[in-house]
Amino acid sequence: MKKDVLLTIKDSHTTDGNKESYEMTTRGIWVGNFDGSYKIEYDEQYDELKGCHTILSVEGSCVSMVRTGSFNTEMTIEKGKRHNCQYQSPFGTMLIGINAQKVASDIIDGKGTLELKYTIDFYGGVASENELIITLE
Repeated sequence: MKKDVLLTIKDSHTTDGNKESYEMTTRGIWVGNFDGSYKIEYDEQYDELKGCHTILSVEGSCVSMVRTGSFNTEMTIEKGKRHNCQYQSPFGTMLIGINAQKVASDIIDGKGTLELKYTIDFYGGVASENELIITLE
């Protein structure tokens, strides 16, 4: 099943005790599968990510994020597991670690909320604590 949806995205990052947050509303596409997995696709609208296309693939407690554009990202966010992921920006490519504390979804038929809490680390040290909440209407 494929459905056009309205997305509200709340994103926050805490680095060295400094918290930055933003919220945006945009149109996107939700594609649901019969096994309960789904994808959310949307175009980024905020600052340096503007013009990037993001696809979130959700299967149980595992989320794959693929972003294309000036920032190319392939991240796996899975509760209780650490994944090494590639992050490419206009400034270069780096290997980052993603460790999820929370992956929760109550999205059914293109409505509901996906919530992610995770840390990003470089060379074994935590660089930021992140929270991403996406609400579909």
